Amino acid sequence: MPFPPDRQGLRRTRRRIQELRERVSESADDPDLELELICALWEVGQRDEAAARCRTLVRNPDLRDEILAAAARFLFERGEFDLARGCFQRLAAARKDRALPFYFLGRILDRLGELPESVRMHRRAIELEPGNAECYYRYGVTLARNEQREAADRNYRKAIALDNAHAKAYTNLGCLLDLRGDGDQAIELFRKALHFNPHSAEAHFNLGAMYGESGSHDRAIREFRRAIELAPDSVEAHYNLGLALYEQGNLVGAEQALRRVLKLDGLHASARFYTGLVHYRRGMYGKALKALQAALRNDAENPTILYYIGVCYNRMDQPARAIAVLKRVTELSPQDGRAFYFLGVAYDRTGMADEARASYRAADSRFHSSGQQRPV
Repeated sequence: MPFPPDRQGLRRTRRRIQELRERVSESADDPDLELELICALWEVGQRDEAAARCRTLVRNPDLRDEILAAAARFLFERGEFDLARGCFQRLAAARKDRALPFYFLGRILDRLGELPESVRMHRRAIELEPGNAECYYRYGVTLARNEQREAADRNYRKAIALDNAHAKAYTNLGCLLDLRGDGDQAIELFRKALHFNPHSAEAHFNLGAMYGESGSHDRAIREFRRAIELAPDSVEAHYNLGLALYEQGNLVGAEQALRRVLKLDGLHASARFYTGLVHYRRGMYGKALKALQAALRNDAENPTILYYIGVCYNRMDQPARAIAVLKRVTELSPQDGRAFYFLGVAYDRTGMADEARASYRAADSRFHSSGQQRPV
């Protein structure tokens, strides 16, 4: 992800935009100037105008191939796949011997859900340029997105054979190996990716995830922080950093990371749930309850969320509310000894001694069968 320009750079770009506007108005039929203006507008955040100008530009049937290709890539990178598709189809018709338009058509058709035609385009690109590692890599991405993992594996390996420094191919192949359960080899591939491209946020993130799964939380935190430096708006990097800090016991740091997740994605239910757990572990039961109830709105019958809500009610001396919630947990997870135990606590507090004893007995039988101890 490119870093944003500094203030001086922005001022220079804005001056350049004004100059380009004047030149474009004087030379209305100069597509090179128009494309330069489009890119400059996008750089300073005037994206609606940039996209609108690009849409107008590509309607010109007489554009040189180089300008049409650059405009098509601009549209593709901005997610305007239907319009980009038409541009690359024009290029493919004009230059049947070049892989580039077929390569991009394969990527676009994959995004549009047209897998058979996407595969055909990718294969055509490879036929035209069998020595192009990127063609194999992108074909692998399409295959992996559509659960054809063995074929994706072969194409990633072919890309690496053609380009030993192809960091993205190492990263994606590592993800496939992780899914197969070969964690050690996956870690090695992520490290190779970073050897060839230390600025790969994706490789840092995946390496952090591997370390987190193995319990190496300090290493995971370092990798997630590096991924965030490179991609500050990565929701998953902030979220996984929050989880790693939570597992490490750094509850303040975990809360900060999870707060950033919710700022980027206010509907992230898992971040709300873990925010609730952070508050719970810090003894802030009112705040925990609010976060957990927000998480429950997206998953009303989740027994884990309900369990912590019930325990929060117990901690806040609201046993009647705790009973209603914890009874539901015992119905959803009848082997959860903790739920029966805290249900017993709630019954005790309301003077329902017989119900409390029955719940404690149910809890003890489940703790005995699972080898767990009563919660404190």
